[in-house]
Amino acid sequence: MPPVTMTCMTTKKKFDVEDPEVVVLKNNRYAFKATCPWTGKHDKELFAFKFCSKAAYEAQKAKESEHAEEEASE
Repeated sequence: MPPVTMTCMTTKKKFDVEDPEVVVLKNNRYAFKATCPWTGKHDKELFAFKFCSKAAYEAQKAKESEHAEEEASE
């Protein structure tokens, strides 16, 4: 997967992420989720989200199941 340009929701700074996690939001939309390289007040961890396609979600799930099968066979 090519790098994804994410925007931190707090600082509004942009950064690139290789292979970000894909999550399903409460409104049933798919989004990339990544931890921002910066911290917030009191060293709080910040996150960035960016909407993505269902195909990206399915590709990640296929990769995870393939990885799980490899570990089970070892």
